[in-house]
Amino acid sequence: MKKIKMSALSIWMMGALTSVVFMTSCKSKDYKDADATTDSLQAQMRADSITRQEAVKVDSLSNANTPVVSNLPGTAKPNPAKRRGKGSIIYQVDKDYETRYNRIPIQVNNEGIYSRAEVRPSFPGGEKALAKFIQDNIVYPENAIEEGVEGRVEVMFAVDENGRVYTPVVTGDRAGYGLDEEATRVVSKMPTWNPGQIKGRNVKSYYTLPITFQINP
Repeated sequence: MKKIKMSALSIWMMGALTSVVFMTSCKSKDYKDADATTDSLQAQMRADSITRQEAVKVDSLSNANTPVVSNLPGTAKPNPAKRRGKGSIIYQVDKDYETRYNRIPIQVNNEGIYSRAEVRPSFPGGEKALAKFIQDNIVYPENAIEEGVEGRVEVMFAVDENGRVYTPVVTGDRAGYGLDEEATRVVSKMPTWNPGQIKGRNVKSYYTLPITFQINP
């Protein structure tokens, strides 16, 4: 009788031990599966992050010479008195521009572009040639003419050491009605400029052009 009880107890203990081993094994497997899932998710997140970074780089490079496009509203307002009038483009730097330009502190950003140069960048042929290029190549947006919209757009861009014009952006308030996009489009297609200089050396530097859209009724 004692032998039978001992056998039963042994069987019960073996069964309990087997259950513990089985549960531990399952739990270990669950942890491994969970770790594997976590590792997989982390790997996917890292891959997605790299993909997004590369996409930004590619997009930045592909759009380096394209005009800024935005649907944000602007400050220009329709003028019923000038609706469907004759649009004209005016480029004229005021007499104080040179003074204001020279007051800009010379600083360089992390892309190696100077805020201004000692000798500022210039369009080949001078200001008159620049005004003619703008007038010959810009198109007054049709919807702006339809609504009698006028406005002034200031486009800032960089000129590199070789005179290449790039990264045109609108500074200050947007005019809206397509005026900003048209101004930056024309700047982005400009020919090679004379680069700015510091201590006699060609450098990358910023420059700003004011372009005025005007309608004659």
